Amino acid sequence: MTKKVFALDTKPGIQRDGTVFDKEFYNDGVWVRFQRGRPRKMLGYRQMSNQLSGPSRGIWVNSQNSFTSIYSGYNNGLQTLTIDQNGVGAGINDFTLSNFTASDLNLWQFDGFYDVAGSGNSVLLGHPGQNLQAIDSTTNTPVLYGPMLGTTMSKIGVFTASVTTTNTSATVVLAASNPLVGAGQVITGAGIPANTTVVSVSTTNVVISNPATASATVTATFDNNVSVSGGVVTLHPYVFVYGNNGLVRNCAAGNTDDWVSADANEVNVATGKIVQGLPVRGGSNAPSGLFWSLDSLIRVSYIGGTGTPAQYWRYDIISSQSSILSSQSAIEYDGIYYWCGVDRFLMYNGVVKEIPNAMNQNWFFDNLNYDQRQKVWAYKVPRYGEIWWFYPRGNATECTDAIIYNTRENTWYDAGQAVGAKRSAGYFSQVFHYPVAAGWDVSEEEVVFTGTFTTVSGRNTLYLDTYNTQVVLRQVISGLTIASGTTVTLISSSGIKTLGAITGGTLYTNGTYTGVALTGGSGVNATANITVSGGSVTVVTIVNVGAGYVIGNVLSATAATIGGTGSGFSVPVSDIYAQIITMSAAAIGSGTQVLTFSTPANLISIWQHELGVNRVEGQNQNAIESYFETNDLGLVSGGPSQPSPVGDNYWLHLERVEPDFLQEGVMSLFVTGRPFAQSEDLTTGPYLFDPSTGKIDLREQRRELRLRFVSNVVNGDYQVGKVILNANIGDVRP
Repeated sequence: MTKKVFALDTKPGIQRDGTVFDKEFYNDGVWVRFQRGRPRKMLGYRQMSNQLSGPSRGIWVNSQNSFTSIYSGYNNGLQTLTIDQNGVGAGINDFTLSNFTASDLNLWQFDGFYDVAGSGNSVLLGHPGQNLQAIDSTTNTPVLYGPMLGTTMSKIGVFTASVTTTNTSATVVLAASNPLVGAGQVITGAGIPANTTVVSVSTTNVVISNPATASATVTATFDNNVSVSGGVVTLHPYVFVYGNNGLVRNCAAGNTDDWVSADANEVNVATGKIVQGLPVRGGSNAPSGLFWSLDSLIRVSYIGGTGTPAQYWRYDIISSQSSILSSQSAIEYDGIYYWCGVDRFLMYNGVVKEIPNAMNQNWFFDNLNYDQRQKVWAYKVPRYGEIWWFYPRGNATECTDAIIYNTRENTWYDAGQAVGAKRSAGYFSQVFHYPVAAGWDVSEEEVVFTGTFTTVSGRNTLYLDTYNTQVVLRQVISGLTIASGTTVTLISSSGIKTLGAITGGTLYTNGTYTGVALTGGSGVNATANITVSGGSVTVVTIVNVGAGYVIGNVLSATAATIGGTGSGFSVPVSDIYAQIITMSAAAIGSGTQVLTFSTPANLISIWQHELGVNRVEGQNQNAIESYFETNDLGLVSGGPSQPSPVGDNYWLHLERVEPDFLQEGVMSLFVTGRPFAQSEDLTTGPYLFDPSTGKIDLREQRRELRLRFVSNVVNGDYQVGKVILNANIGDVRP
């Protein structure tokens, strides 16, 4: 055995640019990151739900009272998934959106706002811009807002007020002076012609562009026309919107209905479209924000109503010769702003600077599918100091890889086109301490099972005597008596099937009572039609079977619901349904039918990242392959410990590798290399080693030699320490 040992000391990062021989950094890797200058496997990810519509084109996260709402915008709408602190979901809710246009071009931007002077609520802001195909699209779409914990959103800047109209008069009178009403707003209401706008306001008198067609006191709707092509951002306590021709516009402080007060403003600050805005620390000029146009970076700062006339905002062009690759590619990390330009990576820390990248800049820009540039998006993993840019590589139309800048290690690497990089949108960790990201692989409609069911025309429920675990929410149901597009909306158990003998009670008021809520028992929501005759309950017919009941439960009803008098009525539960399936539409026919349950099309999974070391789907734990490959270690390049401009012209004979890993599971070592820089590689292995392996004996020699370490087992993990190589001069000359 040779007496000469070397420490494996390849520099941190994966260098994709340049030749294999001309590298001091790692040559290749998949799902590997760098910490303390050493490689370690990236953490795993868990499927939180596979029922979101998709692909997702924007994700935002908000936490409150130990629960986190994940908002996901897609082409046809908006959904929210509520999860607990462990990432366990409570179901998906669809938003009802007003003033929204479904489109495959929709790309969402989100933010939150406390509407202190308006609704008094925390609100969700969303802008579904039709920008997915072209970053410079000029199509304006409304900015939407709604209660943070609700499921409705409507156009921002719209409010109502009572006005009195006079036939043929172009002046309407407000019931009271209203500071929200201002020139330029669209006004609608009974007796007000279409396309009418506010011309001017004087106390309660509002001059409009078209005379009224009737005399009446009506509720008028005023619309501030907050419709843009770029997006929306909150610079507390202001909401800013932006878009075409350098447009930047903001509401008054704390009020999303007020776009006309003195501190509300609208200005064009650049010739190109504004595509992104982010808040920035402003000091004495807070709030402040950065706004990216197609060719400029602009800083907006609050100056507090100085000068005559009073000016509230200052607009400074930081750079007029910049670029931005996609509207979703800018991100803040510890007060510094990073983004992709069209041909380089940029940052702002008081001045705009290029981020040096000799590692994979060509790898990224030469292989990016520019036709899909708007799908590039950024998020961060602060625990490891990383900024990720997901991007579609080659001919891919969705993101298939991610390029990563590690601010802490000051190095670059990539995800190696791993499956975990196939994400279309996501959000970094905050209160919920895991990043979340949406996959873009959409489901196809596939049959899960067929079964015989009894349908009743006009009823939207199916009752089963045996619980069927194959039924899940959002499945598509089809059959002769089922309307097209019907889905499963609710699954419950233990509903009332039959009742036992009635104890009729006394002194009840005769009559027939419908939809009476039943009380008692272990369940909820059961209702019945009840007939009272001779002062006693004589007939009880179940209408809603409820859920959660057990045989033997004794039910009753309050006297108030069956005439207001009487007592003593009770009835036991004699049998129950094991499962109740609620459908999105009532059956269109009655009878015993064969129904088909299928997985719906166009559903995606949302993942909780940086969790464990496996890919977890339900109860399935799947291995995630992770590997790294060193630079050339041959004597001709200076030896294993470090490269040198002058090396010995011998082959390297590698006799032993001494692993130094924090390791879980078996790993594999492969030896690869070639005699000359442009010769074909020869790879041998695997040499297997586990956490107890002290040494790996081998007899390998190459003139230019590289080592690849691979983990690809369930629960596999590793962190690299100082690996020792036993090597000597080989017995082959070039």
